[in-house]
This record gives sequence, C-alpha cells and structure tokens, in this order.
Amino acid sequence: MNLPFLSSQALKRTRYMMPGLGWAKISLCNLERAYPRIKIVSARFGSEMAALNEGPMNLRGHGGDGIERRLLIAAGVGGAVLGVELVGGLLANSLALLSDAGHVFLDLFAIGLALYAARVCRMPADSKFSYGLHRVEILAALVNGLTLMALAAAILLEAWRRLMAPPEVRGIEMLLVAGAGLAANLVGVGLLHGHRDLNVRGAYLHVLGDTLSSSAVLLGAFLILATGERRVDPALSVLLAAVILIGAARLVRDAGEILLERTPRDIDLGKVERRLKRVGGVRDLHDIHIWSLCSNVRAFSAHILLDDEGWRSSERVRSVLEGVLRREYNIVHSTIQFERERCADPHEH
Repeated sequence: MNLPFLSSQALKRTRYMMPGLGWAKISLCNLERAYPRIKIVSARFGSEMAALNEGPMNLRGHGGDGIERRLLIAAGVGGAVLGVELVGGLLANSLALLSDAGHVFLDLFAIGLALYAARVCRMPADSKFSYGLHRVEILAALVNGLTLMALAAAILLEAWRRLMAPPEVRGIEMLLVAGAGLAANLVGVGLLHGHRDLNVRGAYLHVLGDTLSSSAVLLGAFLILATGERRVDPALSVLLAAVILIGAARLVRDAGEILLERTPRDIDLGKVERRLKRVGGVRDLHDIHIWSLCSNVRAFSAHILLDDEGWRSSERVRSVLEGVLRREYNIVHSTIQFERERCADPHEH
C-alpha cells in the first residue's frame, strides 16, 4: 500500500511544524502495527531527530557550553602564566622563558579564536550562508597555524644570535618561573584534552607544546645551575621552536585539506562505495563526494542507480543509505540523487 504522506519529506515538514511531536509518535506507532513496511520510515524519522538535536556530530553546534567553559578556564590559566613568564624571563635574561611567554600569548590567541568560532558556528544557516558558518572554525585554525610558524621562525633567529654570543642567565629565577609555568600548563592540558573540534585541538596543541617546553626549561635551569653553561638556554629555545613548527604544520595541513574539500583521512571512498552497493535495491553509484564542512560535520553526495525493486521502494532505499552513512561514517548531511540509467556525460547532472 502506498502512503505518500509518510515520505521522508512529509515527516521532515511535520517535524518543523510540531516541535513536541507527541501525537505524531503515537500515530506512527499505530500505523506501524497496521502496516509493518513503514517501520523503517519511522525509525529513520527518530534517528534523524536524534542526529540533528542530540548527537555529537550534529549540524547545530560544535560542543556547546562545556567546551566554552573549558576554554575560558584555560584562558585564565594562560593569562596568569603569560604574566609570570614575561616578567620572569626579563629578570632572568632567559630566551627560553621569553619564548615560552610568546607561546603562551599565542595559546591565548588560539583559545580566543576557538571561543569565537564555537559561538559563530552555532549560528543558524540563512539564505546567504546556507551551510551556516562552520568554516569560520577552519579559517581560525589556519590563522592559528600560520602565526605559530612565524613565532617559531623568530625564536630560531634569536636562538642563533645567543648561541654565537651567549649572555648571562640567572638560573634560580629561571627555575622558579619554569616550575610555576609547568604546573599551570598541566591544568590547561587536562582541560582541553580529547576534543575533536579543530580549534580546540589547536589550542590543546599550543598548551601541550608549552607544557613540554616548560619541562625543558626546567631541566635547562638545573643544568645551568649545575654546570654554568649559558648555551643551554638558546639550545632549549631551538627545541621549543621545533615543537611549535611540528604542531603548526599539522594544523595548517588539516585546515587546508578541509578548505580544499579533501575526503576525510579516516574515510576510504572505495570502501564506502562497496558498502553502499550492498544495500538492497542499489545497482551502482557514481559521482561520489565526501567532504568536511568543519572538523566534526561531514557531507556526502552521490548519484545512485537503482534496480526495478529499488525504484519501487526508493524511500526505503534512501532511508537505509542515510542510516549507513550516519552510523558507520558519521555523515549527517547527505544529498542522494536516484537514477534509472547512468549519466552519459559525468558532468551531466
């Protein structure tokens, strides 16, 4: 029995008109008892609601108030470290401490960008930005990585100058300031660890790099006090610059790949094609594209060739395809065009 009013499009319209959906759920349950073939439609309806409103990969936001709260705390910790290391580096005449202070300043810059991006990305889509502003996150991450590279270059230049003519460094002051910085940075690492958002990850890399550098500066202070060798300080600065460059290069690479709409690194397009071909009713597919709008929102489009049975139950096939994409590949935005015959020209769509 054909029930056109129960198509996915109709269900979507119903969802937007009636946010509560209480009586709609009851009606669907009653209809399922009478017509078992529509169970998959209501299942899809429920899973779409979960993906849009509750899931971690939804299109409405990038983590909510929890991420923002952590970022604000990390910013406060970073501000305190910046002040201590800047003053301590000048008093101790330590390039390693001043370099670390510069890194902390960029930590704060990164966290500020991440906060801005997290709020802007939750703004609803409109006629001018039909996907919303998810790409703000990627632009901010790109700026983040490029500024890190510039900082690393400046540190390397100053380290070279000091290696050629090492100035006196006050080991006691350097030791105390580096210890305080290490403790504070460990707090920041704990706050930002484990998030998939690119900008939060960028801020985490900043703080992690600063934690490693604080550890190295602490060790260097011990060596300076024990041996009196002043070249330890600029040598540690070179190590710090290398850590910064590695993190920055990865961040720029990931942001660039998303801007260029590269297939996500954890997705094999061939495997996705073979998986979707196993769906009943699907004869073949072509013109497949998978890309990322930002670090945690992915999109999919393809032309699907259906056999006769698939064409008669196209809504069921669409429901199964979208369910596979959502569950197995975390793709919540899909555009699927059904066809009876393959396009003669690949650009004829």
